[in-house]
Amino acid sequence: MTSGRSVSAAEVPPRLPAAAWLASLRGWRRIVAAVALGAVATAAMPPWQLLPAMLVGLVGLVWLLDGRLVPDAKRPLRGALGDGLAWGFGHFAAGTWWMVEAYFVPPATFAALGPPMVTGLAAVLGLFIAGTACAHVAVVRRHSACLRGWRRVAVLALSWTAFEWLRGHVFTGLPWNPAGHVWAFHVAPLQVVSATGVYGLSLLTVLALAMPATLADRVVGRWRPTAAAIAVAGMVIAAGAWRIETTRTSPGLDAPVLRLVQPNIPQGEKWLSRLRAVHFEQLLAMSVEARPATVRHVIWPETATAFLLAQSPDYLRAARRAIPPGGYLLTGAPRGPLTVDETRRAGALADMHPVWNSLHVVDGEGAIRATFDKAHLVPFGEYLPLRAWIPLSDTIGRGSFEAGPGPRTLRVEGLPPVGVAICYEAIFPGAIVDATDRPSWILNVTNDSWFGTSSGPHQHLASARLRAIEEGLPVIRVANTGISAVIDANGRVGASLGMGAKGVIDAALPPALPPTIFARFGSLPLVALWLSMAIVTFASRRF
Repeated sequence: MTSGRSVSAAEVPPRLPAAAWLASLRGWRRIVAAVALGAVATAAMPPWQLLPAMLVGLVGLVWLLDGRLVPDAKRPLRGALGDGLAWGFGHFAAGTWWMVEAYFVPPATFAALGPPMVTGLAAVLGLFIAGTACAHVAVVRRHSACLRGWRRVAVLALSWTAFEWLRGHVFTGLPWNPAGHVWAFHVAPLQVVSATGVYGLSLLTVLALAMPATLADRVVGRWRPTAAAIAVAGMVIAAGAWRIETTRTSPGLDAPVLRLVQPNIPQGEKWLSRLRAVHFEQLLAMSVEARPATVRHVIWPETATAFLLAQSPDYLRAARRAIPPGGYLLTGAPRGPLTVDETRRAGALADMHPVWNSLHVVDGEGAIRATFDKAHLVPFGEYLPLRAWIPLSDTIGRGSFEAGPGPRTLRVEGLPPVGVAICYEAIFPGAIVDATDRPSWILNVTNDSWFGTSSGPHQHLASARLRAIEEGLPVIRVANTGISAVIDANGRVGASLGMGAKGVIDAALPPALPPTIFARFGSLPLVALWLSMAIVTFASRRF
């Protein structure tokens, strides 16, 4: 499929003025343009979901990097690193700015650390985009004879996916806002993650949304790659819509009914010992008020009890009031190995070590029947990295938590087998379900009140939806201040409570689907997709 000789971006300047201008920028103007393009791309993420913003950001990145592909470019790899770092800094600074709010929650003592911590994080995350850009330029320059037109865009998509995967794993990982999240506004294109996981969706996303950059190339039929990308995107969406229509995700008549309690307790008040009894009574009242007889289990959010519930027999006895006959209370609570007497003597939670961020299953007798300890902790929020060498552990939140053993399924008679993900754990693909003991649903308890009504909780919800599709399991999300939601195994949000709302949701548990391709094979389909695209990109010569 060719007419005339293809000419690569490395051989001639781009055709469109905007592309030529971006490629030729130098100095601070180039840095500003890269930062702005990265920031603009963030508008495609929840809650804004302006998909064209990612197209503008990615196309602009391709055109910037085209300036590093010309034969006379000076220090092209060093320049590509700078371009990628600036683009990534803008993207992640705009996408994670909401984290700064956590440093200003009363009684904040580290407010001055907020802005530098968030900008520092953006710079660190930007290194992965820098790696993407450098790999892209290195490969395309090395194989400039064959990597023409659309192929250079494919190299960018392949590089992006490799470094996005690394970002999700290096130093415990932070896979926040992967490129695939730009489709969260519609459930159909998200269905591809049931096979490839979210990184596979990111690969297809970058390929499709960056492909219009080829419209600037001086080649005959330069519209064909973009048309092909649109066709592929259409097929992915159509396949996703077919999957949704052919799978049953409505609860059956025998599905247990759950009550999700969203107390909306401000973070600045949550840990005040003088309000402990008040907050507990509020949770109890919300658990029983106007509760239908069909409700079987009650769920409270992460650290709903801001004290060691397992070492508080009076509160455990009182908790029985919240539990339906024959059912359970599932609640987040810090957990420590201390005895009751030791707990009373210890005083502040910060002085109780070790402590775990946990979820307890409490029965109608006030006994704890099962416990899950959070394994994937938030760096600098729940633990201090290298704390054995850095004597600052007591300055992080209310003391560092200990890590639990990892994904496991809680099995208690009368409760459907459940996999638990506490807060931050829901952002990690393939790491929230025990593959050897598959549950029938996922419970995600969280406390996003640290971040107010910012974009953070919306992005967090998007991650929970992706985990539901990847595993083929419904996700029940219970948050302190929102967003609580019932998510079916296709990632569709049913009943929900928004940010800053106080209330309950009574909903039947949606059914699980058979194990998905991703649930059965993990990252193997992603590797197969990545290698297939690499083979097509490097082996083909004409298009």
